[in-house]
Amino acid sequence: MREPPFLWIVAGSAGSFTPARQFVQEMPYRPDVAIVLCLHRMRKPRVPMVEAFVRMPHWTVVEPQDKDPIESGKVYLAPADYHLLIERAGYFSLSVDEPVHFSRPSIDVLLESVVEARWPRAGAVLLSGANRDGAWGLYLFHQAGYFTAVQDPADAEVPTMPRAALELFTPARLCKAQELVQVCLEALSL
Repeated sequence: MREPPFLWIVAGSAGSFTPARQFVQEMPYRPDVAIVLCLHRMRKPRVPMVEAFVRMPHWTVVEPQDKDPIESGKVYLAPADYHLLIERAGYFSLSVDEPVHFSRPSIDVLLESVVEARWPRAGAVLLSGANRDGAWGLYLFHQAGYFTAVQDPADAEVPTMPRAALELFTPARLCKAQELVQVCLEALSL
C-alpha cells in the first residue's frame, strides 16, 4: 500500500483567491503532495472557479466528488455549496450539513476532519477572509501537531480571518502571500 500524500491545505475567503492561485502557479510539482484549496465562493458562480486553475503549469486541478481517492500530485478545489471532508481510509467525502460561519465549504469542517482522520502528514495556511471560519479548525489542527501558518493580517486584503486565528494561538509561521511556496516547502521538510 502506498504512503498517503502530504496534505497541504490552503484556505481563505474574501481576498484569498489571488494568493491561492499564485501559490498553485508557483508551487513546484511534488509527487508526494496533494494540495487542497478550501475557498469560500458563491453557490452558483457565473464561471466555475476550477476553470481559473485549469491552466496550471505543473498540477492537475479537480473538484473532488464524494468518495474520490486522495491522490498525490493533484490540486483539489473544494466544491461550491458542499463541506469537504478527509476520511481516514484515504478518500474525500462531501456533506450538505448546515453552513458553518455562513460558509459551505467550511474551513473549520475540513481541518477538523483531517484531525479526526489522523492523517499522517499535513500542513495548512489560513489566508485573507471576512469571517472567523477556519480559526478554530486551524487551532485544533495546530493542537494535533500539524504545521500551521497564517497570513499576516497586515498583508491580507481582509484581515478578519487571520486575526481570528491569531487570537487563539501562535502558528508555526506568520507569512505574506508571496511567501506561500516557501512556507509549504518548509512544512514539507519537517
